[in-house]
Amino acid sequence: GGYGVASKVQSFVMLIPSALMQSMASFVSQNVGAGKEKRAFRSMLTGMAVGGSVGIAVFFCVIFFGDRMAACFTANPQVIAKAFDYLRGFALEAIVTAVLFSFMGYYNGHSRTFWVMIQGLAQTFLVRLPMAYFMSVQPDASLTNIGLAAPCATIFGIILNIVYYFYFRHTLPETAE
Repeated sequence: GGYGVASKVQSFVMLIPSALMQSMASFVSQNVGAGKEKRAFRSMLTGMAVGGSVGIAVFFCVIFFGDRMAACFTANPQVIAKAFDYLRGFALEAIVTAVLFSFMGYYNGHSRTFWVMIQGLAQTFLVRLPMAYFMSVQPDASLTNIGLAAPCATIFGIILNIVYYFYFRHTLPETAE
């Protein structure tokens, strides 16, 4: 009940980072094709800043009004309370996803889709699923702690992408931009 309602709120929260990633891939690929690598890189940073700014606003909305958001999908007070518990743990995801998805759009724009898939699988199988499981079997298990698995996995993904960038930038051709 509560997780299902929280998932509906999550879908809305992820709309902006998802749109950002998709538009980032197109913009980056156009600039890479035009030999404007510096502009492609700056667009990734701009996406992180803009998406992160929106994410901060969404974070506070979820933290302070997540119960009202959940109430859009159910009138059951117990389900609303459980959804709000999960959303409190998930809220940081609104900020960090903008950073991760900007990296993913940048790499997709460079045709590094295999890397994007690998880092996504690594996040899921090395952090998100194990952490969600671990949090769920604790004696004092809470949906808030289970919800923390998502932003923790995303932060892990950001770290992977930063490390990969140091390798990746050495594969880029020098441009006179």
